[in-house]
Amino acid sequence: MTTQGLADVLPLSPLQEGMLFLALYDETAVDAYTVRLSFDLRGPLDAPRLKAAAEALLDRHANLRAAFRHEKLSSPVQLIPKSVELPWREEDLTALADAERGAALERLAEEEGARRFDLTRPPLVRFTLVRLAEDTHRLIICLHHILLDGWSFPLLVGELFELYERHGDTGGMPRVTPYKEYLAWLARQDKDAAAKAWRAALDGLAEPTLVAPGITQRLARQPEEQVVELSEDLSASLTDLARARGWTLNTVVQSAWALLLAAVTGRDDIVFGATVSSRPPQLPGVETMVGLFINTLPVRVRLDWSEPLAGLLTRVQDTQAELMDHQHLGLAQIQRQAGGGPLFDTLAVFENYPLDAAALDRRMDGVSVSGFTGQDATHYPLSLIAYPGTRIRLRVGYRPDALEADAVATLTDRFTRILAAVAAGPDRPTGSVDTLSPQERGQVLTGFNDTAHAVPDTTLPELFETCAARTPDRTALVFEGEALSYGELNARANRLARLMADRGVGPESTVAIAVPRSAEMVAAVLATIKTGAAYLPVDPDYPADRIAYVLTDSAPGLLLTTEATAGSVVPHADTVPTLVLDSPGTLAALAEHRTDDVTNDERVTPLRADHPAYVIYTSGSTGRPKGVVVPHRGIVNRLAWMQGEYGLTADDRVLQKTPLGFDVSVWELFWPLTEGATLVVARPEGHRDPAYLAEAIDEYGVTTVHFVPSMLQEFLRHPAAARCTGLRRVICSGEALGSETRDRFLTLLDAELHNLYGPTEASVDVTAWACRTDDRTGTVPIGRPVWNTRAYVLDAALRPVPPGTAGDLYLAGVQLARGYLGRPSLTAGRFVADPFGPAGGRLYRTGDVARWDGDGRL
Repeated sequence: MTTQGLADVLPLSPLQEGMLFLALYDETAVDAYTVRLSFDLRGPLDAPRLKAAAEALLDRHANLRAAFRHEKLSSPVQLIPKSVELPWREEDLTALADAERGAALERLAEEEGARRFDLTRPPLVRFTLVRLAEDTHRLIICLHHILLDGWSFPLLVGELFELYERHGDTGGMPRVTPYKEYLAWLARQDKDAAAKAWRAALDGLAEPTLVAPGITQRLARQPEEQVVELSEDLSASLTDLARARGWTLNTVVQSAWALLLAAVTGRDDIVFGATVSSRPPQLPGVETMVGLFINTLPVRVRLDWSEPLAGLLTRVQDTQAELMDHQHLGLAQIQRQAGGGPLFDTLAVFENYPLDAAALDRRMDGVSVSGFTGQDATHYPLSLIAYPGTRIRLRVGYRPDALEADAVATLTDRFTRILAAVAAGPDRPTGSVDTLSPQERGQVLTGFNDTAHAVPDTTLPELFETCAARTPDRTALVFEGEALSYGELNARANRLARLMADRGVGPESTVAIAVPRSAEMVAAVLATIKTGAAYLPVDPDYPADRIAYVLTDSAPGLLLTTEATAGSVVPHADTVPTLVLDSPGTLAALAEHRTDDVTNDERVTPLRADHPAYVIYTSGSTGRPKGVVVPHRGIVNRLAWMQGEYGLTADDRVLQKTPLGFDVSVWELFWPLTEGATLVVARPEGHRDPAYLAEAIDEYGVTTVHFVPSMLQEFLRHPAAARCTGLRRVICSGEALGSETRDRFLTLLDAELHNLYGPTEASVDVTAWACRTDDRTGTVPIGRPVWNTRAYVLDAALRPVPPGTAGDLYLAGVQLARGYLGRPSLTAGRFVADPFGPAGGRLYRTGDVARWDGDGRL
């Protein structure tokens, strides 16, 4: 294009810049902004005359001849040539049979709509006239959206057919108001003031609102859409409500869209795109101008779940009104005010001036024009266009590479329910709007939590004693060179339990245990629970101030230690009664006590399943360490599920390597000792050494072991790991299990790998997932709830969210801890009333974020 052939060089409007960027982003991809319009023409059509009308149309509107350039320029421009050759094509399908003709026409139309424009080669519009019969034609007009907005379409089409009637003569037609006058108006606007307003509007926004994170802007397939119509009653209710409250229907749609996105994303600070007209009323003739005047702008909606819906809608409308004078700023400039990067990936549009297909029907010199159809789309993964009427129509567009058709249908149903809730109760709290269908609600609350299972009403000492009585000669424990049978371990624990009972400990009291990993440690734990007291691990290697804090905060009835570790805890013996297990005096006293099982008659009060079994202090990484009190009922359920799931046998050997102060150690200790398997106790600090662990697993024939994923990764890297061929199962928990670690494990070892999740406040673990060799894709799930537990994924208003949506993870059921030792207010804040379970039930707020998948996995 030479400068001699140019009529003008113009800047771009904000949305033109955006569309140019998308067109250049990947020139091999589908261009969503290719618009296709079609008309049926019946009668004695003069094809050359229609072509002449189209040529006159391009001569009349300079911006229809625009080409867009950006290379070697500081900012892109549109070049307007003085003249262009009209892209005109004629096809004759009359020779085909009726069925073939229809298919050929559809194929031709789709091909035309899919053919990309080169934005550097004008004009960005082409005409295809298809002859279907002697007096029947189909006119297909394809153009790039960068030229025109929806308001311009009927203006353009109306002029085309008027020019046909005029035989292409423009004389006497109204003067065209050039599009460049709008561009000049844009240039005069105060961009600094607009930037300041948008910066304030987006201040504090933490993250974008994305329904399809990770999806690129490249379109591999043409976007699709679903169309639904609201009922006449609901449409009338929404229209009447908006009129009565002084809202626009656009405000109703935008507010409902924000509530939908909140349900999808689990957030309460929502941003989405909206298309505004941007035809400035102060510009003469703007209503008849042909061009791209629209602009896509962010709409930010901050949700307060206690606020009435009416308050939300009023606030949304007022906020948008305050920004009306600043709607001329481009989206890219607005994004820079918010720190850069995308703000949203959905669009919600209310079409105030919808294109009425019937209004385009007309006659021109004996030819009837009817059957208008239009096809357009956006590059956004999800978009909504709402049209007013006696039945409000919703066009929901989506990218099939980002969202499945069924998921879009579900979202559309959910959006309709939100609109119905607004119409039915505009003064109800925003947080009371339930976006789930009854089926979805039943699925996430009941179906995914169908975990009821009979478990004996018993305690840990009863389980251990039953096992010891059944197989007294079987090896119960191995530590370094020492081995104890069930009978020997039980006898040792019974003697110590009676000695401790003499010191006054029993149910509802706490015994601190500061004993290094050893056979004595295991006996001390068993003896403590035999008295009915809860055991409290105190690691002698803890810093002195932490030991002091734990002992002061828990006020245990007794402290058990050894001569080797007494130095770490003796300074506190003046406030805590202390028993040194291997001192001569203690050993002499132990010899005087019986070895048979301790009975309830010997305890301060009978031991029940609801009495505390252990107290474990959290790390304190989010505040002061706090003691979690777990009753026997919870951990017994956990062990019963584990046995039912994994089936430990007498041939199994379980490695106890986790420090006693971490809750994983609970099942490491009690699962083998309540099922007749052998407990292999690792040496102190052995859990940190992959070489030692591989050696111990191999030497002692360990079949079951626990790893935190980061340690499992280190273990698998050690050459000796491959020799651990006797392993049957590895349990992972404590951290997210990465897919690379999973895949390496399943390749290297012929053993089961299980990924478990659970906080200390819920009896170790509450969900589980078995990793499979035939399922190595994506994130490793934390699985499904274990027996007699329930998991809820809730939003900030404590409403269940649908599968696929991230939310706060809450737990319920028998495994919940009593609470925090001596901290009732903190307990009340984290253990809240369960609105979904039986009366009197509680929920534990984990503080973790999770989501369900469609199969009930977390």
